[in-house]
Amino acid sequence: MIKFFRKIRQRLLIENKLSKYIIYAIGEIILVVIGILIALNINNWNEERKTKLSAQNYINEIVNDLVIDTLNINTLILKANDYKMNVNNYFSYFNQANVPIEKFIDSSKNIRAGYLRYIPVNHTFLDMQSSGNTNLLNKTQRNLLIDLSSEHEQLQIIIEKVISSSLSEMNERNRFLGYPDDFFDKFGKTASENNKLQWLIHQHLSLNRNMELYYFIEKRGEIIKEMSKKTILILKENDT
Repeated sequence: MIKFFRKIRQRLLIENKLSKYIIYAIGEIILVVIGILIALNINNWNEERKTKLSAQNYINEIVNDLVIDTLNINTLILKANDYKMNVNNYFSYFNQANVPIEKFIDSSKNIRAGYLRYIPVNHTFLDMQSSGNTNLLNKTQRNLLIDLSSEHEQLQIIIEKVISSSLSEMNERNRFLGYPDDFFDKFGKTASENNKLQWLIHQHLSLNRNMELYYFIEKRGEIIKEMSKKTILILKENDT
């Protein structure tokens, strides 16, 4: 094609048709510019297609993370409610009259309850933040995910603080009857009534912290679930 155009230019110059040569040259320049513009548009279209595909892949992964996280929260809430019921049953028993302190101590030791921690499933959005790819999402999507991440972090902080407080009470508790439970028996000694009372007080304080833990997991967990549901709907509805 280039050789064809070169021959035309040479023929016009040989025939001394300068005006036609100039017109032809201008036309050739226009054709070249049009070709470049077409090529740029095709390249831009390809880049836009790649960007949309990358954004959609991220969105799909984020939605998958949110679904898994919601399932995990549901499991966590169920465990929290189960533990809460067990602790409440003990406190109901504690409110009974004329029960020896030893029975309260033994009963409190047999409560099936424990610490629960929340580990958010938000790997994809964290990866987008660290790699600077959050611009693949629109403003609404980004803000929802940022708010959700903040809620994740707040729940984790609350949980760790409550667990730390409960463990502190348990450490204080163990000062009065020793650890392990047969500490005094190993030395043929009997714990004083005051030590038993102090042990039970700190045991109750620890159990109360646990109840706070279960409360926060349930309440804040439900908030996260609703936020996740809303975020999934927006991610699926909005175009980037």
